[in-house]
Order: sequence, then structure tokens, then C-alpha cells
Amino acid sequence: MLITASNLTLSFGAQTILDTISFSVRKNEKIGIIGRNGVGKTTLFSLISGQLLPTSGTLRLSSQIKIGLLSQMPLLNMEQNAYDNLLSVFQSLQDMELQLQNMQQKISASAHSETEDSPLLNNYARLTETYENQGGYSYHSRIRGMLSGFGFSQKDLDRPVHTFSAGQQNKIAFAKLLLEKPDLLLLDEPTNFFDIASMTWLENYLKNYIGTVLIISHDRYFLDNIVEKIFEIENHQLHIYHGDYTTYTKLKAQRQTLHQAQYQQQQKEIARQEEIIARFRRYNREKSIKQAESRQKALDKMQLLPKPNTSARHIHISFPAPPRSGKVVLEMMDLSKSFGSRSIINHFSHTVYRGQKIGIFGANGIGKSTLLRIIGGIDHDFTGEIKHGYHVKSAIYEQAFSFQHETVLDEILFLENHAFTVDEARSYLAKFLFTADDIYKNISVLSGGEKSRLSLLKLLLQKANLLLLDEPTNHLDISSMNALEEALADYSGTVIMVSHDRYFLNNVCDSLLVFENGTLNAYDGNYAYYLQRKAEESLSTENNISFPAKKDKKTHVSQDTSLKKTRKELRSLEEEIHQLETTVQQLEEQMCQPDFYQSELHRQVLAEYTVTKEKLTQCENNWLMLAETIDSDS
Repeated sequence: MLITASNLTLSFGAQTILDTISFSVRKNEKIGIIGRNGVGKTTLFSLISGQLLPTSGTLRLSSQIKIGLLSQMPLLNMEQNAYDNLLSVFQSLQDMELQLQNMQQKISASAHSETEDSPLLNNYARLTETYENQGGYSYHSRIRGMLSGFGFSQKDLDRPVHTFSAGQQNKIAFAKLLLEKPDLLLLDEPTNFFDIASMTWLENYLKNYIGTVLIISHDRYFLDNIVEKIFEIENHQLHIYHGDYTTYTKLKAQRQTLHQAQYQQQQKEIARQEEIIARFRRYNREKSIKQAESRQKALDKMQLLPKPNTSARHIHISFPAPPRSGKVVLEMMDLSKSFGSRSIINHFSHTVYRGQKIGIFGANGIGKSTLLRIIGGIDHDFTGEIKHGYHVKSAIYEQAFSFQHETVLDEILFLENHAFTVDEARSYLAKFLFTADDIYKNISVLSGGEKSRLSLLKLLLQKANLLLLDEPTNHLDISSMNALEEALADYSGTVIMVSHDRYFLNNVCDSLLVFENGTLNAYDGNYAYYLQRKAEESLSTENNISFPAKKDKKTHVSQDTSLKKTRKELRSLEEEIHQLETTVQQLEEQMCQPDFYQSELHRQVLAEYTVTKEKLTQCENNWLMLAETIDSDS
């Protein structure tokens, strides 16, 4: 076992966080850690990483295990570029390269005096084998692939780290952590700051990661695609479920049903035995008293089942029936939006109908929130026309929370265009888990999740028939996200929402607006349908088959043709680079042979090796230039 925990307890004073939990983790397992905010998920990571010591119980880890903790990511050299920061992970390979070059020079200088079993040739052969086994021929490609997967373009590679945003710096540090290949990865909300494309790449990487991965995440789609086991922390206990997140939900429901039935059955039996004991004692005879005492002893020894948890607080979201709008809710006609010379929406037209649930997604910073603000009438700096239908009333939920009052209660009590009594305001707040003294909290001290719940409640109370939601699941735990999903699915009005939560997009949305390849495209279906369409389009491109374009989309034939040509050249270069790398490797294997320098062809091989290496460098430079061209076009 990689990790073994037995009766592990952690308390801070009188407050118990984890209570006598036991679990084990095997090598190469992928495990999701879930639970409400504040139940102890991050605390568990702190125990495993040695930052905290348990109050009682034991926690054993395999000896010499290398742990990578997302909250303690590697330090970055802020003056260096992103590529060089990641290159530092492979310092040992770079040192080997220098040693091999020195050996090659010595071998060349003493070509006629070296014998097959000379120490120099043997050392060169051993070092070359070590270099190859440790990934010496592939680490540059791994760095490029890692940065590309994390959403960095080729032109980003030379930028100093301090010129990136805090979120991008975190991505670079995360990439460096992954390249270090710890035996145990502890990832606390790893998808923060990631767009969907990067999350998909990260999923594939972690699924194939040779090592153990423990992931704290609220991203259900992410968990479904990676983990094989779920650890749920609830009421200070840890419950283990085998399977992905979807399997967990089914198994938990079954466990709760079974536990409830067993508990009720046991309570009936206890009541029956207590009634018999009381009856025997009423008889007040020696024999009946002994029978009563015997049954009481048996009852006292009974292992009592814990009472099913009914005290857990659940958010209750129920959107009131909105006033009915016209069939056409919104028309976007020839919509265009630019920031300086950068165009984010280009002559886009689309009609939104009553009752639709539309998801908007794309890369970070691409313009998703801007589109939502245009639709909501907040951003007026665009060309084209936005036309709202008959009797449409919209309400917007933005990522930057906006509050007008100091306390939670006042924010609802004095909501614009409403006149609630204190009891009414308290009743609404209770449904969103603001009870007792919570309602008197100053809004400035609320957590992100609490602010999110308060903003959602304000949105609900506006009784709008067009909801505009910008990342509504941010800051929410899984239970709250499930409640929001159910409420939106039942909502009879129209919803347009920006989200990177693919589980949410799949379960709630019936159509999508996607920022991709420099354009905004519409898809009539959920996220699973979108993936199916992209797979079909990819297959058709490989087979030179084209799907007819929708009538309301404008094509740019010359631009697409040029882009396809560039991509074809790029693929051709990638194949050539692969062939050259293979040739270099084969030549180096020849050079490692003990009798290489006694061969008449050794000078010819050395010359071919030099020419091939130069050609490989030129091809890599050409590849980078073409990649930058595609980046700027898209």
C-alpha cells in the first residue's frame, strides 16, 4: 500500500474535523475526494503531506515517496520565460548531454587508439542508455506539449513569467509540478483557471499518469473521466465508493436507503424488546425478573446503528413561475464586437426561443462574459442589433458580485422593487442556508460560496423570464450545483449561461454557443452532442468530406484554405521531425557500439549525424514559425 490510515482523528480544541477514519491507497490509483465546503478535504491533504499531525490514530506512507502538492507548487523564476522554467526540471538530462558531448570529443580525438572494451566507450554506452531511459530524447517535446495543453501558444514560450497573469503563473507552476512526476499527486481543485480545452487535455494526462493521484474537485465531469474511487467526507467520517462520480451517486443513494431501512428495523426491535422487558418486570416474579434482566443485558450489548443523517443542510432552489414571454425571446443580428484590433465576435446572427437553455463556452478571455453583458444591455459598444422579444424581462448574475447593503438580511429586506417583511426575508434566506445569526453577517466577511448563494437568491426574487448567468457554479459545492441544475431544468423561462462546467452544460443545456477557431458557432444540442459533432467534423476532414454549412453562417473560403494549407505543412513538418529524431537516435545507437570507431564507415556516420542534427534544428524552427502563424490567424 502507498498510504494506510487507521482510526485517524484530527481535532482543533473541542472541534473535531475527522473522526477515527480509516482508508488505504494503492499505487497508481486515481481517487476523487468530495464533500461540502469546510468538511476537511484540504485538511486530509495536509495530514497526508505531513503539514499536520493527527490527534490520534496512525498514518503510514511508503518510504521515500515523492509527494507533489498543488497548494505547494514549485517556485518559478519570474525573470525567466515559461519554457526555461520548465526546462529546469530536466537539469540532470542537460548535465548528461554535456558529459556525452565531452565523451564524443574525446572518442573522436582518440578514434584509432580506442579498443572495443575501453573504459571510455563503455562509459559512453552506459550513459547514453541512461539518458535514453530517462527521456533524454523527448523532454523538449514534453515541455512544448505540456505548455500547449495548458493553453499557452508558441509565442508565449519566450515571455518572462512576470508578464503573465496570476492564473497563468499558477498554470506554469502546475505544469512544472506535473513534469517533476511525483509518486503521489495531491490536487486541490486543479481545474481552477482552466478553460474546457485545457481541462480535457489535463484529464487525458492524469488518466495516463504513472503514479497515484488524489483529487479534490467539484467538477463532476472531470471526476467521471479520471477517478476509479470516491472518498466522501461527511459528518467527520470518510465513506469509500468504488467507481467514478456517477457510480458514487447511485451507490450512495442505495447505501442511504439500506441504512434507513436497517435503522428503522433495529429501532422497532429495540422498542419490542423494551416492551417485553417492561412487561416481565411488571409481573414482579423471580423468574420474570431474571428474564427481564437477561433480555436487558442482550439489549445493552446490541451494536446500535447510527441514526441516518437528516440534519445536513441542503440548499433549496426553486425559481418561481416567470411571466410568459413571446416565442422569440432574443434576436442577435449581424453582431460584431472588437477590443482594439482584436475581433471577438464577427457578424454573428442567432435567434433565441422561449424555454431554451443555452450554454456559452470557449477559452478564457475569449469574450464569453462580454457576449452575456451585450445581451443583458450592460455593454453597448458593439455593432449590429440586439432585439428583445415581447414581454421579456431579463436578470443577470455576474462573476463580480454586487451588493448594496452591509448585512445579509438587509440585502434581501431592502431589495429594489420588493417589499418583504422580516419573516419573509428570513424564510427566503433559510432556503439558501442563511439561518440564525448568519443573516446578520456583514457581507464583506462572507465566503465566495456564501456570496454566490446570496446573489442567486437575489436573482430568483426578480421573477425574470430570461436569466443571464455568468459562471453560476463557481464557488458552489456539489450539493448546491445539483440543486441549481434541478431548478434550472424545471424553470419554464429562458436561460443563457456562461459555464466551463461540462457536467452542467450536459445536464441543463439544450443548445450551445461556442467560441472556437476565431469564430462564434451555434450547436443545437448539449455538450455530449457537441463532442459528437466535433468528432464527425474531424473524421470528415481526414477523409476530405465536408459537411454543408448552416445558412446563417458566413464562410471565409480564402482564409480557411490558407489555414488548411498551413496546417497541412505543419503536419508534414511534424512527420519529418519524427523521422529525423528517429534517424538521430539510430545514428547515436551506432556510435555507441564498442567497435564503432574501428569501422571504416565511422567518419561517414559522424558526418551524417551532424547534418541530420542541423536539419532537425531547422525543421523545429520552421515548425515554431508555422505554429505562431496559426496562432495569430485563430
